[in-house]
Amino acid sequence: MTVAAFVISCLGFVVACVAAWYGRGQKRAAENAAAESKRSADAAVALAEVEAARRADELAESERRRVRFVLEPDGRDRYLLRNVGTDSAYGVHVNTGGMGVQDEVTDFDEFESDREQRFFLVSTYDPEQEEHIVVTWHYKEDRSDEPRSVKLLGP
Repeated sequence: MTVAAFVISCLGFVVACVAAWYGRGQKRAAENAAAESKRSADAAVALAEVEAARRADELAESERRRVRFVLEPDGRDRYLLRNVGTDSAYGVHVNTGGMGVQDEVTDFDEFESDREQRFFLVSTYDPEQEEHIVVTWHYKEDRSDEPRSVKLLGP
């Protein structure tokens, strides 16, 4: 009977050791799972920040493309001012800086997308004369927003 008790106690000890080893492995697996979960959450936050920054950049880019003026040469001393943006500009004023013709129209109530206006711009050798034109406009038809402006190189 003592031998049987000894064998049973040895088996109990082995089972206890196996259970302790298995529990240790489960603890390690739980710690690894928690660490992976934290890494995954951190990656999701980083991805959300990158996505928010990308959307902000897209919004800013679309805002810049709404109204975009370019000045293109169209022969000798003639230039085309074009709105290559996607929206109309309102209350447009073109300051030719003394390079334009005196009776030339420089104010427009509306300057539609893809519209072009021809200007006759002449540069002189006067060092005080501007070498660019300044276009000022509003996004809103009632001109309640802040005016925007851009400098475009002239002749």
